[in-house]
Amino acid sequence: MRYSPLLPLAFLLGCATADQPATETPSTTPATATINRAFDVPALLGLSANDIARPLAGQGIRPDQNAMSQNGASGTTETVTTYWHDSTGLDVSYDPTTLRVNSFFVKPKSGHTTNYETLLKLANVSRYDKRVSIEPIASVDNPQVYTGVKITPQTPTASAQ
Repeated sequence: MRYSPLLPLAFLLGCATADQPATETPSTTPATATINRAFDVPALLGLSANDIARPLAGQGIRPDQNAMSQNGASGTTETVTTYWHDSTGLDVSYDPTTLRVNSFFVKPKSGHTTNYETLLKLANVSRYDKRVSIEPIASVDNPQVYTGVKITPQTPTASAQ
């Protein structure tokens, strides 16, 4: 038995090449949870304040019945109507005489969030959308958290009268 010292090695090599059942690998899940949008703000661009209520009502989004009127910094009057979808609010600021939308404000029901990007996703708005300007609004008490995001249309359109 000239090759007897090699038998254990042959046995080990035979075990290594034997068919072994495949091990299940855990499915990979994305690091961030999928965020379903609450509002489609880009679809609302160019609509008048009255026209905005129609697509939102079709999605089951309820308006807050208390529209607020306030005087702006330039002395003009603006009205704010809030729409709620689950735990996200959309304030629509508009001129009550022309019904032209001045801005949108997306806010969490809790009053603050640590990541304003989540609010942009809930509004279906990209930071890189050239049709709007985006201004995250930090909390007065704690600048590390945000009370919401102001989304202002860049150019008025002829259909928003």
